[in-house]
Amino acid sequence: MSYNPYSLEGKTILVTGASSGIGKATAIECSKLGARVVITGRDEARLQQTLSSLEGEGHVVITADLGEDDGIRFLLERVPVLNGIVHAAGISDTVLFQFLKKERLENIFN
Repeated sequence: MSYNPYSLEGKTILVTGASSGIGKATAIECSKLGARVVITGRDEARLQQTLSSLEGEGHVVITADLGEDDGIRFLLERVPVLNGIVHAAGISDTVLFQFLKKERLENIFN
């Protein structure tokens, strides 16, 4: 076996926003690199689709809305010891910069 500096073999990685987009793609790639992946997001059905795309075994699904304090607590109570985190959860919003208001920007970042 050749040396792979990007190997995640034996590591546990949390990927938020894993039900779609960048989070889903990242979770899949982490599993291909050998990681045990903990995936989280708000949509249980889409998380299950992501889970079915992961390589390897021992992956964990935690359905939680990280935009809510209860969702964060729920995740923290269930997440195993981690070696890394990819925070890809979020929403997108299209608005012309000149019309961007503080409340809308805070909603995106929250």
